[in-house]
Amino acid sequence: MKHIILSILTMSVLFSSCKTLGELGIKPSGFETVMALKNMLDSSTFKAIKKLKNINDGGIESALPSEIGTVLKSLKAVGYGDEVDNVTKSIGQASALVLSESESIIGDAISELKFTDAVAVVLGGEDAATNVLKRAMYNTIKKKYSNRLGQELDKTEVNKYWPIATGAFNIFASNKVEGSLPDFLAERAVDGVFLAIGKEEAKARTDYKAIGDKVVTKVFDYYSKNKS
Repeated sequence: MKHIILSILTMSVLFSSCKTLGELGIKPSGFETVMALKNMLDSSTFKAIKKLKNINDGGIESALPSEIGTVLKSLKAVGYGDEVDNVTKSIGQASALVLSESESIIGDAISELKFTDAVAVVLGGEDAATNVLKRAMYNTIKKKYSNRLGQELDKTEVNKYWPIATGAFNIFASNKVEGSLPDFLAERAVDGVFLAIGKEEAKARTDYKAIGDKVVTKVFDYYSKNKS
């Protein structure tokens, strides 16, 4: 009986000691540090996509490069008015659909992300985690975007007019527009999404406790106090 009581007391002391060490700011494990970065990216992605959806509600024209907008206007002038309207409508619908799926697409990429030096990323620049994600997964995410956009745009005749638009543009342009419409849109969409995520990460780093994640708070609390 005495041995049982002694064991219970010993476990209680050990538990209390561990809890005290945690409260004192014991160094986070490598696993916790990686999880904190992924959780911060998840939060930044959600906020970025939400803001981009609001922008997208203002019309696809704001998302298209100005050069392409000029080409579409010129096509209207030579009798392709209805076709151009259908092009912009189709692009808008497809882009909105893919944007609504972006959180899931990028969330999957974040779950697969590997950090070779998570501590350096925690202590890095304001968008350090976003840049790691972009370098590692850019082509994968862009391909998923392009494939999804292609599925939607194939339901329309928009691809029929894309070569006409780019052909007219490339006659006078120094920077030629190459590739399919899904690839063209995917590249610009993914660039915009990463830029937005980076901005949200920068905000999160200044107020990481607002994320409401214990691992994020533990990791960033520790390294903000032990930067050296």
